[in-house]
Amino acid sequence: MNTSDTWYQELTLEFEDGTSQVVFLDMTRSGRHVARVPTVPAEWTKLPFQKCPCCTLTEYDAYCPAALALDETIGKLAHRTSIEKVTATAVDSENRRTTVTWPLQQVGAAFVQIAVLSSGCPVGSQFRPMVHDLRPFSTTRELGRHLVFKTLLRHKGEVSASKAAVISRLGPLREIFTHIFKRLQGIPRGASQDAIPNSIVHVHAMTQHLELLVEEMVEEVLREIDCPPTPAPVRLPPRDPSQ
Repeated sequence: MNTSDTWYQELTLEFEDGTSQVVFLDMTRSGRHVARVPTVPAEWTKLPFQKCPCCTLTEYDAYCPAALALDETIGKLAHRTSIEKVTATAVDSENRRTTVTWPLQQVGAAFVQIAVLSSGCPVGSQFRPMVHDLRPFSTTRELGRHLVFKTLLRHKGEVSASKAAVISRLGPLREIFTHIFKRLQGIPRGASQDAIPNSIVHVHAMTQHLELLVEEMVEEVLREIDCPPTPAPVRLPPRDPSQ
């Protein structure tokens, strides 16, 4: 398996009632869970249903890949509440383990990120090469600094271009989370089935917060790597041929 195609490899959820659930992820193909019984996808996963304005998929793509990836997760966590504590252990492609004890809606943010970034969503897939080596369960600041560092490398330390590149990508990504949440409004569910919807709200807030921190984090990363900002190229006015 190519490690560049992996991020989360396995997620184990241990609930306070003593039950546990192991979720294996197929990150080399769709980013969806390996064990999936073929069924007719739910209506809310169809592409035209609350389609994101920034989506470039066409009518030939019948379903939203991010919605399909979340469909199974919602089924597994439908009877759980978003505020119950869960101990989650992530195993990455190097077989390293990271364990956190968080409310389920915060742990569920990992499922939302995987669904959007690794399912084939044309907007989310732009981030996939930048996050495959990111630490599981990263904080907002860790995620932001990681994206900023990768972008600075791509733009050879040019500050203005790096800031513009990060901001231009975060806007459409936030839009994706907004419309996935709207999709979920079409699912009949009881009061307890709020884990994934609240996880989407959590990830949306993270993305919105990152947009506000971009400039600060660019300067912070540059200071830490002791790299002076690359000045923007000076553009001289065209020479008057008559002179």
